[in-house]
Amino acid sequence: LVIIPTQGSQLDAAEAVKAIRLVANVEKQGRTTIPAAVLFTRTSAAVRPRTLKAIEGEFIQSGVRVLETQMHERDAFRAIFAFGGALADLDPAQVSNITAAVNNGRAFTAEVVALIAEQNKTKAAQPGKEKVA
Repeated sequence: LVIIPTQGSQLDAAEAVKAIRLVANVEKQGRTTIPAAVLFTRTSAAVRPRTLKAIEGEFIQSGVRVLETQMHERDAFRAIFAFGGALADLDPAQVSNITAAVNNGRAFTAEVVALIAEQNKTKAAQPGKEKVA
């Protein structure tokens, strides 16, 4: 499974398209299917800009899978790099809204696990195909 992170800007979307094309080329060369999905990152939890909606719509219309969960811009994610450790290690006195970041991470994880399980079911239904790792 290839997850292609992109922000909700046209420049980032153009780079994501390059990654999607690269995955498609590798698929053709290897004569295999490589599941891929776009992940929008650093998005606002409160506001969904029109540009983001338009970019997402273009991906979907082109047949590119877009993860429903977005990794929102949160201080807790930045704090991991500033203070080290994991979300659970952060001090609520120093970092706000850790719970929202944890919930966002869990939603992303659940969606990825479900996507892998879906791919495994598809592969299992096709004789001679291996499971996706």
